[in-house]
Amino acid sequence: MMLDLVQDLKSVSGHCHVIRLAQVPKDFSEKKKVLAVQLDKQLEPSTQDKESKPPHLSFWVEFLTTPEQAYNFIREKKPNSDKKLVLRLQVNEIREIVGIADTEKTYPRLLDVIWVFLEKAVRDERLGAKGHSGIIGLFEQSLPSVLTQRQAKNLRKDLRSKLAELASKDCFMLEE
Repeated sequence: MMLDLVQDLKSVSGHCHVIRLAQVPKDFSEKKKVLAVQLDKQLEPSTQDKESKPPHLSFWVEFLTTPEQAYNFIREKKPNSDKKLVLRLQVNEIREIVGIADTEKTYPRLLDVIWVFLEKAVRDERLGAKGHSGIIGLFEQSLPSVLTQRQAKNLRKDLRSKLAELASKDCFMLEE
């Protein structure tokens, strides 16, 4: 059974889709689409993301966690959460992102999607918890050490920007 194959910190299959919930832009109801620039802030790692081991941007593997289940997990920590825009990305596309810093040099395949247990002390068995995952490679310690601080910052911003571009192509509102 596929659920038994989920292992903490192992790579997620490239054919999977992952989801992340984001705040709905004000003009979404009239335009029914989102621009990548509107999602950039939604893809910044939280303090919890930065402090986790390894640091990762939290996502959910779609075939194991529904958007509604992901929303319920978010609401446990923030009961008034307005994150009802579902961003959907394919793992292979995330891994194919090529980052650019200030130099002409490109940095391919810095990003990966890994399984991350929702609760570290005890494996969380709640419905949908097994789908918790994270994007790694967006953090300073995972970037090439030859970069200056400014180049590393620009590279992280470029990677988030490209993730936002992917996410803007496949997003929808969570059903009420």
